[in-house]
Amino acid sequence: PRIAEESDMSSKLEVLWSPNRGEHFATYTSEVKLYCYTRLQEEQREDLGTADLQLSAGSEFYGRFIAGSNDVHCMPQYQCVAWQTNAARQHFFAVGQSSGKVVLTNLGLDDPSLSNHYLAPKSGRPCTCLAWNSNENNLVAVGLEKARNDSSLIVWDITRASSEHVAEKTNRFWFGPDIVTAGEESAKQFEVGHTEQTSSLAWFPNQPCCLLAGMGSRFLRIFDIREQSVTTQPQPREVANHKAIFGICVDPSSPHRVATYADGGTVYMWDTRQFVKPVYSFSRNGSIARLSWLNTRPGCLSVLTSEPPYLHLVDVPSYTQPTNTQADVGELYEHLTQHMSDRCPYIISKSAPHARLTGVSWHRQLDNLALVVNSEGVVRDLRASDKMPLSWGARSNSFVYGSSSGLFDVSLTDKVEADVSTLMKRRLSKGYGFDVRQFSHLCTLHFHWSHQVSENIDIVADDPVLFEVWSWLKCIPPPSPFLLCC
Repeated sequence: PRIAEESDMSSKLEVLWSPNRGEHFATYTSEVKLYCYTRLQEEQREDLGTADLQLSAGSEFYGRFIAGSNDVHCMPQYQCVAWQTNAARQHFFAVGQSSGKVVLTNLGLDDPSLSNHYLAPKSGRPCTCLAWNSNENNLVAVGLEKARNDSSLIVWDITRASSEHVAEKTNRFWFGPDIVTAGEESAKQFEVGHTEQTSSLAWFPNQPCCLLAGMGSRFLRIFDIREQSVTTQPQPREVANHKAIFGICVDPSSPHRVATYADGGTVYMWDTRQFVKPVYSFSRNGSIARLSWLNTRPGCLSVLTSEPPYLHLVDVPSYTQPTNTQADVGELYEHLTQHMSDRCPYIISKSAPHARLTGVSWHRQLDNLALVVNSEGVVRDLRASDKMPLSWGARSNSFVYGSSSGLFDVSLTDKVEADVSTLMKRRLSKGYGFDVRQFSHLCTLHFHWSHQVSENIDIVADDPVLFEVWSWLKCIPPPSPFLLCC
């Protein structure tokens, strides 16, 4: 079997869970490869296919190879890859390249439509970010480095994309501008951002026509793509002047809540209902590499850093809509500080202690399941332990716990009855042991000794060992009162 090790390559291995099918995932460096997350049978451990992906030693699952994009290559590496959310085209990717061209490729064998089509800007420069619109899945937003006479944020309609085989320029490693046809221009639904770079972007799931982009050196802008103007640059609906323009991600459980980061190790929380300044910020060791919200756990933010322990799960509590008043801002900050919690689910492997965690992708349906990849290119599956409230019953024979899946009641009656602490409690309730207060008078010592030993023999009649011990004690004379009372 092939363990994904790309340490000798200049490109960095990345991993993505499918937004459409829970058992599928993809990896990419210089090409995209599609796998099925499959349970590994014992007899298969030494007989995996050469194209299959072993998820580190000891994993119960492996990646069964399905398909690869052999027809789409980009060296030295892909700039970014985005997987379309679409039940009709479940394995459809947008691949941003170093020339700024976005190649559309479909790894599904059932529907090859739109495969090998492309979207090209007027000026060639690297693609920095991609994001599919999950509601209008024919729209893809592309972020680019700055160019003097071209936009750095373009929203394309893929149904009007050009075919690869009719392109004027066929050299995939060429960094110059493409000859843009009228058909390609008509594929642009929205464009903005001359003379500045777009570093990150994300769509709002509850507002299909709105997206948030980090642009220039310190601007966060919310755009409505319906406000495209023919003569002037579109104006943003909201603007925040801040350095935290990287890693934009919108909380799917609370779309008004957004997380971003700046250069360094600080994460900033935003509320689009009061988009003036961050409502909260926190720092972690090392620089921030990636942010993502967990779909399966509301308010849980995944933070990937460059320093150990690398991966943090930050639970952000819910809060009411903030206002601009100083008192409310301070109260909200104090609330988040008191109730925010942090977990570190990643355990550094002893076999590769110097390998950094470089990528993570969380499953869309299964709780706390992620695929992670380290700096040596090894992919492994990770199951994070979940914090859960727990309460014991009054009789200590049951408990109740809660998780994201619901509330559960667990009965331990059989196990509690067999426990030695329950057995001792039952014996003590029957008078097991000695009452030393009755041994203070020498004249009644023998009577009380014999009586209490006989009672203990009856209590432990079901235990042969203790029954023999107490029977032996009954045959010997009682010790002195002084020894019993001590």
